[in-house]
Amino acid sequence: MNRIRVDDTKCARDGICIEVCPLGLLLPGPDGKPRMRPASEGLCIGCGHCVAVCPKGALDNPKNPLSQNAEVLPQFMLNPEQAAFFLRSRRSIRRYKDEPIPAAAMLRLLEVARFAPSGHNSQGLSYLVVEGRENLAAVCKIVVEWMREVVRLAPEMARLYHMSALIRAYEAGEDRILRGAPHLIVAHAPSNLAAAPVSTVLSLEYIELYAPALEIGTCWAGYAQICARQFPALPRFLKIPQGNSITGILMAGYPKYKYHRLPTRDPLDVKWFDAAEGKEGEAPP
Repeated sequence: MNRIRVDDTKCARDGICIEVCPLGLLLPGPDGKPRMRPASEGLCIGCGHCVAVCPKGALDNPKNPLSQNAEVLPQFMLNPEQAAFFLRSRRSIRRYKDEPIPAAAMLRLLEVARFAPSGHNSQGLSYLVVEGRENLAAVCKIVVEWMREVVRLAPEMARLYHMSALIRAYEAGEDRILRGAPHLIVAHAPSNLAAAPVSTVLSLEYIELYAPALEIGTCWAGYAQICARQFPALPRFLKIPQGNSITGILMAGYPKYKYHRLPTRDPLDVKWFDAAEGKEGEAPP
């Protein structure tokens, strides 16, 4: 059985789909049309490369249907200057308005995350939105409980992450853990999903990059994220399904302030490896 379906009236027999298949599962048939290699049906990861790369729209794959593959429209593509400006303009937000994000806007933000790449197209991530001051205060309290344990049992780690100062700030009524964000976006996945850590970073970065277009600010909730890995009380409070682990946490909300300048960073540090000389070389001319 040939999983992919080919429209005879459109197929140009150009072999592009065969060339781009990541797993090399396609080969030309007797008539030049692509077909699956024998006994390779179960190996297809449904990445959709074959469907998306065909300039004629001749292929369909039930794992990634042509009908759900939106056409790439040139008018929406950024030129190099626009892309660089867009990427540099994103900021981590740590001051938020006391205003919740409407559910429709949050869903729109999260929708883009499912299009992020994932290892072997495994996908498999789920998202939990935590909102409401009582719930967020409870998360903060659990993180502080974990920090107190770290201060007691692993003082070197506590010093590295300034935990004593964070605990004092919390006791004085200042939230340096969740920064007063009105929402948390919690990513979780099956604990045995090997690609989940990298897939989570990619998906949450899609959210971070898309958020400014919706006038939403985000920032990684690093302390809560480390706590979730080390302190079972947090995933238990968040009712993470049995067998799943928290893989990433973002703060989200409307920024209290607007930034007016692009940030600068350290100079680029890059060399070109020169095997012949046995050392790093300068950039090629």
